[in-house]
Amino acid sequence: MSTSSLLILLVPTLVALGLLAVFLIHVAIRYTPIVGRVFEEKPLFLPLRVRPVEDDGEAVSFTTKDGLKLAGTYLTARSATRLGVLVFCHEYLSDRWSYRPYADYLRDLGFDIFTFDFRNHGQSESDPQYKPLQWVTDHEIADLRAALAYLRSRPDRDPAGFGLFGISRGGGTALVTAARDLGVWGVITDGAFPTRGTMLAYILRWAEIYVGSPILWKRMPLWVFSYVGFMGRMQSQRNLRCHFPDVERAVARLAPRPWLMIHGGKDAYIGPEIARLLFAEAREPKEMWIVPGAKHNRCREVQPETYAERITSFLGRVAPRRALPKDVLKSTNQMTKEMTSSGVL
Repeated sequence: MSTSSLLILLVPTLVALGLLAVFLIHVAIRYTPIVGRVFEEKPLFLPLRVRPVEDDGEAVSFTTKDGLKLAGTYLTARSATRLGVLVFCHEYLSDRWSYRPYADYLRDLGFDIFTFDFRNHGQSESDPQYKPLQWVTDHEIADLRAALAYLRSRPDRDPAGFGLFGISRGGGTALVTAARDLGVWGVITDGAFPTRGTMLAYILRWAEIYVGSPILWKRMPLWVFSYVGFMGRMQSQRNLRCHFPDVERAVARLAPRPWLMIHGGKDAYIGPEIARLLFAEAREPKEMWIVPGAKHNRCREVQPETYAERITSFLGRVAPRRALPKDVLKSTNQMTKEMTSSGVL
């Protein structure tokens, strides 16, 4: 092939690539700041606050690899036999005492519970260089890893490992951590969400507002919106001095650890479709429960008895030692009613 023939073939390709590069630069300059601002805005919701019970459990502290001292509480099972250890990961802006309505009754079934305050929350130390938001970052991952390292150092450590129970951002933290820790034997999440998938859903929702022409944005390939989201995340990582882990990729590596995903059917922050897409990334064993009528982090309030039954049944199948006795499973409803009447639920 002659040089002139080769140029005739290459010139259109080079021109197209040049135009694509110009287009992507334009998109990045125009829309990255908008996406970045969305990343760095605090959501308007009220986190769960539960009265501390200081005389219940063992108050402990442990240190992260970057030198922060975190506060935690170790609560032993109220039974003769320990079935396993559950680590509770609270939601954004809450604290370790929020474990009570979600998991305290599990102590009666034979589980030790370890609950702790993430950095910049509760009684844990704060990192002045970090402004926590609703997104999972490497800082929360470091905190949970430090908690697991502490549990491994205890004289009463469980050689079987741990189960993780996370709410919202705590759920995403649990999933990312579990994907890399062979000591995790199961994961329960309520309201967990991905960073990348959530932002893409919001970008698509707001595209018509910011792009202006519906003809233009509806014809735009999905990868362009993903690119804008990526650029926004990169900008926010620099501004917030953190790293956003890929929750979807972690979920894909979660198996063979079993996962129970709970999500609100009327979640206005993280729509059920976002949860379903995240769930689809995981391999078996896994199970999903979409709670009809429940808003974000409100599933246990809508169906408290079924909520406890679902978790108890899941743990009965995946706990490291033995399945829960049938008579204990039947007593879950009664315990839930007592917790509701006493104001714990």
